[in-house]
Amino acid sequence: MNRTINILAFAALLAAGCSQAQPGGRVLTSEDGTQWQQMTVEQLPDLSTPRGSHRTLVFGEEVVVLGGHTDGFKPVETAEYYAGGAWHTIRMLYTHENGFAAPLQDGRILLGGGSPEAFGIGQSWGAEIYDPGTHAFTAVGIMAVKRSMSSALTMPDGSVVIVGNWRAPDSWETWTPEGGFVPGGPLAPGWAEPHVLPASRDDIIVFGPWDTMGGNPGGRVEHFGGALEYIPLLEEWAPEQNYYVFPEDSRIADYTYLVPLVSRSGPQAAILKVAAGKFSLLEMEKPLPTLGPDGNLIGWSYLQVDRPARLIWVQGLDVETGRLYLARIAYDATFDGGKAAFTLYYADVPEGFASNCAKLMSGGRFVLAGGTNWKRGEVPVMVDNFKTSSEAYILYTEPVVQAGVPLWTIVLLAVILCGLVVWIIVRRRREATEAAPAETVLPRNMMEQITAVIEEKELYRRKNLRITDVATELATNKTYVSVLLNNMSGESFTQLITRYRVRYAQKLLREQPEMLLDEVAEESGFSSRTTFFRNFKALTGMTPLEWRNSR
Repeated sequence: MNRTINILAFAALLAAGCSQAQPGGRVLTSEDGTQWQQMTVEQLPDLSTPRGSHRTLVFGEEVVVLGGHTDGFKPVETAEYYAGGAWHTIRMLYTHENGFAAPLQDGRILLGGGSPEAFGIGQSWGAEIYDPGTHAFTAVGIMAVKRSMSSALTMPDGSVVIVGNWRAPDSWETWTPEGGFVPGGPLAPGWAEPHVLPASRDDIIVFGPWDTMGGNPGGRVEHFGGALEYIPLLEEWAPEQNYYVFPEDSRIADYTYLVPLVSRSGPQAAILKVAAGKFSLLEMEKPLPTLGPDGNLIGWSYLQVDRPARLIWVQGLDVETGRLYLARIAYDATFDGGKAAFTLYYADVPEGFASNCAKLMSGGRFVLAGGTNWKRGEVPVMVDNFKTSSEAYILYTEPVVQAGVPLWTIVLLAVILCGLVVWIIVRRRREATEAAPAETVLPRNMMEQITAVIEEKELYRRKNLRITDVATELATNKTYVSVLLNNMSGESFTQLITRYRVRYAQKLLREQPEMLLDEVAEESGFSSRTTFFRNFKALTGMTPLEWRNSR
């Protein structure tokens, strides 16, 4: 009965969701033959507060927006997270509009600085930590320098390096959980919204679109310690700002990062590859298009990397009509001297759609929440920071259920599913009864075979490992494997695999202490950072960082 209720509830939600979605699937072709695949756009409930210049973060399936400003260009001291089909408001300690954000190794987010006054004016000292597990903010003291339009880099040892300022002197500083903020050396003339990237274990480089006064820094690249380097490539191409994404969002390999570029002499876009401090353009089969299928200019900006899928996503905007674009770029070939190929997507967004960074979720989905308004029909876009949006959308690059499915169709489908579930339950119970031999005759060597195949082939490192996969390796059925595990080990399949994953994570933490915890989670087979931390602490009594520091 409970399964039936759940299926009917799911069907009702599906019908409600479909009625709010704009279907995709249409393909447009430019004059040069370039094809563009239409995305499906699903509208979510509106934010509780219209906002722009805020941070949007994704924790698994939970979306969080932090700070920013609202209508009238006024700072906002609230955050919101989307759960259970609604937005929930949380009080912040500071606004952090134009401030920095850095992911900590325990899954929390360090926020600091920003413009405390209306109209994006001034700098601030305040810093706090957001915990997505408790949806709470905690003060962590003040920074060594008050600053806005700054950036941050999380280091392998858990410290955070902060750099950048606006209309004020710049310097770098570090934060550690034990020591708080510690001042570093000056940066002259300094940076605004810079890219801060590790070039090696002992070298950090800074470069970006502007200096602290909004001037062009040209080809200047600054190394921590004061050394300046001149990169001719950056005279020709200007890096895009680094406000909405973390450095980790642009990493494709150790000390190898990607940064979106725009030509200083025209509308062309490219991708900068910074590998161990060496600058070059990412080799692509053809350049990113400067014109959309309607012949309008595209401004390419935000870049995010999906490392498990080996993909780069670059966001673009039709600066005249507001149509949103995404380029999906497969970068694997570039490691072997080849060139990256891309697939292009577009979304005809509803009226009122605001300019903002669409944040990557799992499955090729993107969430876009809030943003600043702009004036349609004007080239270039004139952003109006006094008018902000509360609208939120999910963009689907993969096929989804088409919109407009009649409710009676959903109900009929639910009835059919109910019958199917009943049939499956009866069949599985019969199979379990037939498959489970008496405990005295269970082949104990089969348990050894199960553990052997899991360990030798490291099956637990597969994120989507199923009991069917193990059964296939052993040429048996999943029901038999499940019954065997429960009878002989007292563990479920999920418990067994989680134990293997935690054990492998401990091995990485012990043997490769420089690895980021996100990398450890990924290499160990965990589906997300949150799942990794929860299961690790449940089995060891410590967080991964605490366990590593205790060695």
